[in-house]
Amino acid sequence: MLFRVVVLVIFLQVHFVCCAQINEIDSLENIVKTIPADTAKVWQLNKLVTVLREKDNIKAMIYGEQARELALLLNYKRGLATALENVGWLHYRKGDYSTSLALSLEALTMSEELNDQSGIARCLNSIAAINIEQSQHALGISNFKRAYAISDRIGDKSAMARALCNISFCYLGLKEMDSAKLYANRGLRLSRQFNKPYMVGFALRTLGDVDVNDQNYKEALVKFDRAFVISDSLQNVFLKVSTVHRIGKTYFLLKQYDRAASYLLMNLENARKHQFKSELERTLKLLSEVYNAKSDLGKAFQYQTEYLIVHDSLYQQRSNEQMALMQVRFDSEMQEAKIKLLTQDAQINQEEINSQRLWMYFSAGCLSLMAILAFVLFYNNTLKKRANDELEVKNEEIQQQAFQLRNLNVTKDKLFSIISHDLRSPLASLRGLMDIMGMEGITQDEFVTSSKTLKRNLESVQEDLDNLLAWAQSQLNGLQSNPTNLKIKPIIDEKIHLFSEIARLKEITVVNEVDHSTSVVADRDHIGLVIRNLIANAIKFNTPGGIIRITEKAAGNFIEISVSDSGVGMTTNDLRRLFNAGTHFTQPGTQQEKGVGIGLLLTKEFVEKNGGSIRAISEFGKGSTFTFTVKQNPVIATS
Repeated sequence: MLFRVVVLVIFLQVHFVCCAQINEIDSLENIVKTIPADTAKVWQLNKLVTVLREKDNIKAMIYGEQARELALLLNYKRGLATALENVGWLHYRKGDYSTSLALSLEALTMSEELNDQSGIARCLNSIAAINIEQSQHALGISNFKRAYAISDRIGDKSAMARALCNISFCYLGLKEMDSAKLYANRGLRLSRQFNKPYMVGFALRTLGDVDVNDQNYKEALVKFDRAFVISDSLQNVFLKVSTVHRIGKTYFLLKQYDRAASYLLMNLENARKHQFKSELERTLKLLSEVYNAKSDLGKAFQYQTEYLIVHDSLYQQRSNEQMALMQVRFDSEMQEAKIKLLTQDAQINQEEINSQRLWMYFSAGCLSLMAILAFVLFYNNTLKKRANDELEVKNEEIQQQAFQLRNLNVTKDKLFSIISHDLRSPLASLRGLMDIMGMEGITQDEFVTSSKTLKRNLESVQEDLDNLLAWAQSQLNGLQSNPTNLKIKPIIDEKIHLFSEIARLKEITVVNEVDHSTSVVADRDHIGLVIRNLIANAIKFNTPGGIIRITEKAAGNFIEISVSDSGVGMTTNDLRRLFNAGTHFTQPGTQQEKGVGIGLLLTKEFVEKNGGSIRAISEFGKGSTFTFTVKQNPVIATS
C-alpha cells in the first residue's frame, strides 16, 4: 500500500512537470516559427533542442541543425557553441561517437574562448559520456568531476546533479558498487531537492543496477518501476527504453519469463522506433534467452538470428567508430601542436619588431651606440635562428609521430581484418557446435565425435590466437631477444610431441634427424615458435600417409635446420608472396584446416631477430622444404 502511494505521488509530481514541459515545447515551436532570423531565434532554437533532445531525438536534430546553420550565418559564436553541443549529444544518442566527439571538442574550444563556464560543463559531460562508451571509465570520472566542480562554482544545481549521477554510472561500469551507490544517492538527494525529475529517474535506475548486482531483485524492481513512471511521464524515450530493458532482465533473473517477455517486446518496438541500436541489440539477445528458457526454440532462434544481424552491423560500426575516434583525437592533438607552433612564431616575430623599433629610436639620437645596437641585433638574430631550429625539430617530431600513428592504424586495420574475417568463422563454427552439444537427446557416440571436433577446432583457434598475440607484440612493441646456448633436438622433439595427435589422425610420420649434440645460440621461445609453425604447416599441407623430415647441416658459423614434407607443394607465384607482409594470404590445408596466415611472417621475423635467415623451395605436387639458419654455439663448434 505504501509503495502505491509513493508511486502515485511521484507520478503526480512528474505529471505536472511534464505538462509544463509540453506547454513549453508548444510555445517554443510557435516562437521559432514566427520570430525573425536573428540571434534571438538561435537562442530560442537551442532552448527548444535542449528540451526536446531526450524526448524526440529526430525532431531535436532538425531544430539543432537549424540553430547551427543560422548561428554560422550570423557569426554568433555563443549560440553556435550551444548548437554544436546539442547536435553532438544527439549524435551520441545515435551511437555516432566520432562525430559526437568532434562536435563536443569544437563546442568546448568555443566555450573556453568565450569563458562560458556553463557551456564548458555541458561539453565536459558529453565528452565524458563518450569516454564511458569507449570503456575509459577513469577518464570519464575525471571529466565528470571537472564538470561538477565548474557547476558547483557557478551554482548550477541541475548540472551538479547530472554530473553526480554520471559519476555513479562510471563507478558502476568499473564494478565499484560502494562508490556507485554513494554518488547515486548524492545525485538523487540533489535532484529531488531542486525538482529535477529526469535526474531522479537516472539515479534510481543506477541504484537499481546496484541492487541487481547484489541479487536484491525485488528492491531493484521497486527502483526501476519508479524510474519507469518518471520516464513515461516525462516522455524521455532513452530513459524509458533503458529502464524497461532492466525490468525485463530482472524478471528474467527471477525466472518470471512471461513478464520478462512482455516488457522486452514493448522495449523492442521503442528501440526500433527511436533507432537506439545498442538497446535493440541487448533486447534481442535477452529475448532469445527468455524464449530459450521457456523452451520455445522457434522464437528463441528467431530473436537470436535478429540479434546476430544487429550485432554484426554494430560490430562493423563500432570498429569504424573506434578508428574514427582515434582520427578525431589525432586531428585535435595536431591542431593543438600547430597552434602552439604559431604562437611561438608570433612571439618570435614580435620580438623582432620590438628590436627593430628599439634600433630606430636610439640610432637617430646617438650614433655612438651603433656598435652596441649591432651587437643586440646580432644577438636577436642568433636567438631567432635558434628558435627556428627548435621549431624545425618540433615539426620533424610531429611528422614522425604522425608517421608512427599511421603505421599503428595500418597495424590495427590488419588486426581487425584478420580477426573479423579469419577468426570469426571458426569461432562461429565452435558456437554452432556448442549449441548442438547442448541439445537434449544427443547420443554418446555423437557426443564423442562432437567433442573430438571441438577439441581440434579449439586447438586451431588457440594456435591462431598465440600467433596473433606474438605478431601484435612484434608490430607494436618490437621484439626482444634473449639468446642462450640451447640443444636444438629436445626443442624439436617437444614440438613434434605437441602435434603428435594431429599427425596420427592424418597418418603422417614425423622424423627428427637432428643430432642430439647440436647446440645453437638463440632465444628459446623464438626458436620454439619457428619450429612449431614450420611443423604445423608441414602437417597442414601434407597428404595422409605422408612423411616429414627435420634435418641439420653446418654452414660456417651457422646451423641450417630444414623441415621437408611430401605434401602438395606450392606454385612459383605463392613462393614469391610467402614472406611478404604486404601480400598476406592464407590457404586451407589438405583436410580444409584453416589458419590466419601470419605464422610464416612471424617465423621470418623471429629468425631474423636471432641473426638468421629463412628460405623455401617447393615444387607443386611434390612437397616443400623450409630452411632457416641459426647461430652455432662457438664453444661446441671449436671443440
